[in-house]
Amino acid sequence: EDGKKMDLASAELIELNRAGETAAAVPNAAAPPAAALSRPPRNSRFVAVFDSINTVRRMLNRSKPEILAKLLSLLEVGQEIAVFELTEDGRTVVLQPLTRDRQLIAQAVDKATGSIWVEKAADALIMPSIIDGPEPIRVESMGVVGFQQSSQAAYEAETRRRFEKTINGLLGVMNFAKDLEGRKSLLFVSGGIPALSFIRFFEGGGVGDTTAVQSQVAAAKVQDPFKILGKKGFRTGSEIFDDLVRFANSHNISFYTLDPDNYLRYVLGDIAYDNFPRAVGGSFGGTAGLKRPDDIAEIKRGEIASLRALAGDTGGAAFLGGDKFEGFAGAIERDFARYYELSYEPKRKKADGKYHKIQVKVLRPGLSVRSRQGFLDLTEEQRESLAFASAAYNPSLFKDLPFEARIVPFALGRDKFLLWIHTALSARKILGQDASADETVLLKFRLTLEDPSGTSGFLSETAVPIVLIPSFLERVRQAEYFGWNCASRETALKPRTYRATFAIYDRALDRMGAVESPLEIPAVEEGGAPKLLTTTVGMLVETDKAEVIPFTIAQDDGTLDVPNRKFFPMAVAHVRRGQRAALLAQIHSSEDPRKLALNVSAPRSGGGSAAVHVPAVPVHDGWSRKTGIWNALYKLELESLSPGDYSLVLRWTDASGEVPVESILSIRIL
Repeated sequence: EDGKKMDLASAELIELNRAGETAAAVPNAAAPPAAALSRPPRNSRFVAVFDSINTVRRMLNRSKPEILAKLLSLLEVGQEIAVFELTEDGRTVVLQPLTRDRQLIAQAVDKATGSIWVEKAADALIMPSIIDGPEPIRVESMGVVGFQQSSQAAYEAETRRRFEKTINGLLGVMNFAKDLEGRKSLLFVSGGIPALSFIRFFEGGGVGDTTAVQSQVAAAKVQDPFKILGKKGFRTGSEIFDDLVRFANSHNISFYTLDPDNYLRYVLGDIAYDNFPRAVGGSFGGTAGLKRPDDIAEIKRGEIASLRALAGDTGGAAFLGGDKFEGFAGAIERDFARYYELSYEPKRKKADGKYHKIQVKVLRPGLSVRSRQGFLDLTEEQRESLAFASAAYNPSLFKDLPFEARIVPFALGRDKFLLWIHTALSARKILGQDASADETVLLKFRLTLEDPSGTSGFLSETAVPIVLIPSFLERVRQAEYFGWNCASRETALKPRTYRATFAIYDRALDRMGAVESPLEIPAVEEGGAPKLLTTTVGMLVETDKAEVIPFTIAQDDGTLDVPNRKFFPMAVAHVRRGQRAALLAQIHSSEDPRKLALNVSAPRSGGGSAAVHVPAVPVHDGWSRKTGIWNALYKLELESLSPGDYSLVLRWTDASGEVPVESILSIRIL
């Protein structure tokens, strides 16, 4: 590296097991150099990723039979295959874990959907009528209907959303693939990765990129390598793309890209015009926007070029055009049946967090070499940041550290909340079933809150360390769960449903667990009838602290204080038989609600028996006339409930017996 020759630590010829063949039957088509050793044949792993964000559905469906045939042919050279899909909502879905079962692979390929919006995005946003005026236009794309101020703004916003979702989806898949042994091959079936330099396609633009960079503010939301590289300011689309390539090279991942569409359809202007027949035209004010149909072809060529670059820069190959499937068949024998693994050891003693280029040369004349072009020497902090970034977008892929979590919006006033985080962890799962708790375990917890509309990016991120000492872990080893809680600072949130992702990372063992759940922010409005804001089940512990500010959440352990009591919330409402529990409720009312009485009944989930009355004894309450928020804490007498699952039916009644407030909670008696 850096222009200097490096001594090889190893050079090995990797030959994969072929179906039905022994190692001796594998033909030795390319003799290794004298310095190389040959490993015993082994199976390898191949990951297929269907891009349903940027791939036209009808084109994908037309090509599925040939794609499936080529994937199944990989089984003949010892490949196990996993199938993923990047969905239009930005999530990464595992259609099929690693397998050699042909039927399961076929079923997974059949599930990949493709997008019905890609051509609509081009057609309804920009290409057709080119509305260029001050009046808002109606936009229907990616399943969302809304309004933008201009056709250019609509097109740019849509392109950014596709770019962000694509990059983050690929990062999630690579975080799965990076831990597989040896060289990892990813087949990316896509219509192209959107480019973020648009200004030259619009009237008065020219070729400058300044406005395009300004329009990429949203693209900086992408939660992956460039955050941990310490770079500041806006990142252009090409910089973000380069970071993705560097991540692939750093983990020995090679991309093989395949466009299921017919590339020639976009090469010539008249062909492009046939597909977007309203592309040339004008507004009432004259000609505006895209003026030539070959501009459309240029946009498509740019998206296809990204597939070629992704493959070429990671040592793979791009399969484009009319003969793409023939090229894929040739690559199976050339790239997947046998290859060389080279290794060397850098002279520095620890990771430096920088990117290092690699060039591989051979002395034998007439040979061409394809290899990874470099690697990012990730520090532990960078690995942690990348893992959290990927988990924020793809929580379903991270199950190494299972846990339960929920978030409670603790209301302080109108649009003002504390995000009260409740988690339930298992010591057995953290330590391992039979492992001893002889060392302190350090975990890192992060909450990411996102607007599901996808237009404003991540609203907040809260990262907190979790320190678990050996004596504590031994004490809770036999418990089903132990609780860990914390709270954010005061946060301004509008009433709507947000998407919350909880992630816990164990740096020592490089394990990640993630949980996703919706967060419903209630409306705290002036006037109106009493309204329940939130309820939480937990445990009460007596203290000797009478002088406390009631209903404040402690910063050190996430518990809630009232005089002479601490309330420990539960992420999972599981209570052992004979134990008492507690209930915290927040109710908003413009009139004094403190005369409301709580009645609780507990029918068994699924029916089959009469509901049991559960005494609810008031412990402490407080109402703010200014905010209208009433906090009330109760003891729940659960001794009469036998083990099983119940629904706690909560009814607050007034003096006349009316029930202005009611709710239902689930609880399990162990």
